[in-house]
Amino acid sequence: MELDNLSYRAATALVHSYAREDEVAGAHREAMDCRDCKDFLQLGIDAFQWVMRADQVLRRAMFEGKAAFDPAQAEAGIRALCALWLKPCEPANRWISLQESRGFKVDNVERFHECCTEMRAIVAAQDATDEDMPEAIARLQDRAIEEHRNGETAEFVWSEQLGRSQ
Repeated sequence: MELDNLSYRAATALVHSYAREDEVAGAHREAMDCRDCKDFLQLGIDAFQWVMRADQVLRRAMFEGKAAFDPAQAEAGIRALCALWLKPCEPANRWISLQESRGFKVDNVERFHECCTEMRAIVAAQDATDEDMPEAIARLQDRAIEEHRNGETAEFVWSEQLGRSQ
């Protein structure tokens, strides 16, 4: 005889759900871990953007002569932040791989990888000596310095072109 009773069916469904709770809890933990991974990557992206902003603000203040701080100390501070920013990249990449192996897609992986690539290049450039610099880059740097000394900044060139077109 088949048990066809509402209370028995409800009890059966609940007991099966209860018995699978460890599976459900495990899946929930994995999903939350993926969300935490995404949030961690976003934190890294945000921190990257703030380091870039701080560098721009400090350099502009130095260029405009409004720096109320030691430029060498500011440069050292930015260098230290850049190097420190890179430390979590490898563990983050392992965390991303774990999420992908579970079948999850982490939303901001591409942007995080772009930040890692850019920061590695920045740190390499900071650590490079003039001898390490490619000749083409060294020429561009020398030209930019000379143009700056002559007042031929981008703003100068732009205003000159506007003046000719009017």
